[in-house]
Amino acid sequence: GGVILESSVHPVTEGDPLTLHCLYRNTNPSNIRVNFYKDGSVVQNQTTGEMIIHKVSKSDEGFYHCKHPERGESQRSWISVRRPSHVEAPFSVLMLISSVVTASPYLLITIILLVKCYRAR
Repeated sequence: GGVILESSVHPVTEGDPLTLHCLYRNTNPSNIRVNFYKDGSVVQNQTTGEMIIHKVSKSDEGFYHCKHPERGESQRSWISVRRPSHVEAPFSVLMLISSVVTASPYLLITIILLVKCYRAR
């Protein structure tokens, strides 16, 4: 009865913060004491109705719910964690690619001029 876990319905990006709220009808989360669970095990004990993970990692993915000692427990909510969309290439690879792209026209012109000079003789 009446206990709700308020969480993100969208996947959370790795490294981002995540806040879960345990609500009882229209009660302010800071006014109730609850336990938070992940995959059936307590992760936060007798705390306010708010749980914050400052930097989410893939290991935080799972089923969460909260339980109030007298008022019951919430439904389980699946928290999905996704990898950041922009995985940066190592600096050395970027340097190599940009050097090749920059040097290619000069190298091509040099070869063409050498061939022309060789044929002109």
